[in-house]
Amino acid sequence: MRRLPVAAIVAVSIACQTHPRAGLQSVVVRMLAHDTTWQATYVVTQPHGVAEIPTGREVHVPLGAEVVLALASRDYISDFTLPGLGLRDFAAPGLPSEFRFRADRLGRFDLRGDELCGRPHDERSRGWLVVEDPASFRAWVDRRARAELG
Repeated sequence: MRRLPVAAIVAVSIACQTHPRAGLQSVVVRMLAHDTTWQATYVVTQPHGVAEIPTGREVHVPLGAEVVLALASRDYISDFTLPGLGLRDFAAPGLPSEFRFRADRLGRFDLRGDELCGRPHDERSRGWLVVEDPASFRAWVDRRARAELG
């Protein structure tokens, strides 16, 4: 897997790119590990700028989209795994990485972000990747944006 420089993670400014006549084509989600948990954030363009929408440990993506999960860690080396899709990588402070894949099958997949800190982990390290139809994905992002941005 290709490693991204820290500036590439910070510079992600569009989570969802579409063409007027095409379906949803790509999704970028930032995933930041901290302490013994992690947080996913979508960065979406709005009419008046860019907004960040935190989604906790739940990540939704539309079926058929190219997906980039940009991995970073604030405190420790963190192991990110998506066993149902055969993906595993790590991020360390100052050394981010990413998962790149096409969401080619519907489903709910276990997503873990375990920090290698020596402390026991609980449910705060577990999350989900949900691959759903594009209309359901857009509705989910809209609900999260309304809840976060008011």
